[in-house]
Parts: sequence; structure tokens; C-alpha cells
Amino acid sequence: MSETIWVKIETTKGNDDVWSFKGLMWQRDFEKITSNEQRDGYFQLNKVYWISTVYDDSGNSEEEKLYQYGKGKLEAFRGDLYLKVEHLVSIAPIDGASELERYQKRQESPLRAVTPIRS
Repeated sequence: MSETIWVKIETTKGNDDVWSFKGLMWQRDFEKITSNEQRDGYFQLNKVYWISTVYDDSGNSEEEKLYQYGKGKLEAFRGDLYLKVEHLVSIAPIDGASELERYQKRQESPLRAVTPIRS
């Protein structure tokens, strides 16, 4: 069985918008794509997720939201995504497992600062 690698990919859609996803892919597919051995066809991204940050009017980060295929509002998706190699804009190895773990810990942590109630 081949090893997997966490990656962040950017891909274009028909209207030239760039979409970003993170997930697991086969190490052998990553090596074929990055060495130009595979220039067309599809590759599979598993355990697809992304984290969006919501900003206030001043540009300060207010909230992070995790989106995962197969969970929450995306529960209809199995968790796998098949992407065309020729639509790939960028691909980079990441530490997805640690990122998901850190996100989970931040969500469970108590409030860091509390605004006093004024009467």
C-alpha cells in the first residue's frame, strides 16, 4: 500500500476562479504530478477540508470555520474529491493532521479576554 501525504492545492474552475482545498493524496500521485510524469487525467484528494476566517470591518480576525467533506453542511460529500491535473495551479505538502488538531484545540479553549459588563 502506498503512503499518503497532506497537501494544499489550488485549482481553477471554468470561470478562472481559483479554489483552494486541503486533504490527503497518494504520495505516488504527488510525485508524478510534481515531476510532470502526469500532465492530464484526474487525481484523488481524500479527507477534503478548508478553514475560512471571518474578518470584521477593521480587518481583524473574528472567527475561524472548518469545512470538511462528509461533515456538517457538507455531509452529502463522501470526503473524496477528484481533480483534473491540467486545472491544478499549485500544490504544496502541509501538515494537515497538526493543523486540524490545533484548530480543534482552539475551538475548545476558554475565552482569552472578557469584556466587562457595564451598567
